Amino acid sequence: MMGETSKKESQDDEEYDKTRRTFIKGATFSIGSLLLGGVSLERFLTPASRNTPVANSYPKAILLDSAGNPIKASQIPSATTQSSSYPIMSFNYPLQNEPNILMRLHGVKIPGPGVLYEGRDSILALSGICQHLGCTVPLLDYHPHGSIPFEAKLIGYTDSNWPDYGLLYCKCHGSQYDPTKGAKNLYNSGPAPSPANHSLPQVYLETDSNGYIYANGMNPESAVIRGHLWQPAGEVKGSLVESENLSGGTELPFDNTFGAYKTIVVSSSNGPWPGDL
Repeated sequence: MMGETSKKESQDDEEYDKTRRTFIKGATFSIGSLLLGGVSLERFLTPASRNTPVANSYPKAILLDSAGNPIKASQIPSATTQSSSYPIMSFNYPLQNEPNILMRLHGVKIPGPGVLYEGRDSILALSGICQHLGCTVPLLDYHPHGSIPFEAKLIGYTDSNWPDYGLLYCKCHGSQYDPTKGAKNLYNSGPAPSPANHSLPQVYLETDSNGYIYANGMNPESAVIRGHLWQPAGEVKGSLVESENLSGGTELPFDNTFGAYKTIVVSSSNGPWPGDL
């Protein structure tokens, strides 16, 4: 009887260890999936200072290259309906570690305020934080017509149905945004709908008398910047964006030379802003 009892206890211990290992493995996989999917743990572990604003309003920030030189519209490369590639150009705004994607599209006039026009070109900046689960640049990136991501091809995109000026496409889960639409850029006209529910927030761009480019606010017609807005009713756009809670980050550095905050534009190309993301 004693031998049978010991044998049963041994089997129970083995079953417990097996169940425990399965649970730990599953929990580890789940956490890994959350991280790979771009879900921030802040949704589950929120620090007490999470909703304490670090700025009272949107800063005016000059766009500089990696050498500290101001950027002009003429320095930004253009994408056309024939482009087969386009560099990733990203800058942080309105706080540090909140990336935005800078684009220049040739031959199209993007509607709305906060867009710069250079000849027949439109220069636009949209948040580089996906509105689905928060994946960021370079997982979210602009792909012109001749540069369909492999992941987009898997859901049915081809040369015949990829838009003329391409899309901002998120490789995490297939969210799609049309830069030619400005603030209302959420795209659901392709073979598979975007899992995101809102457009990417649009950064207002402006120039001074020297032609230098500044970021100066966000378009209230687009969604809020994912990650640091707290509103009790879950509002995502409209007048509440203007009183956005700029928390969960650090202010941009101030540059006394230009009398404005500053943000560095980094690029994946060997063009005006050398360096890698």
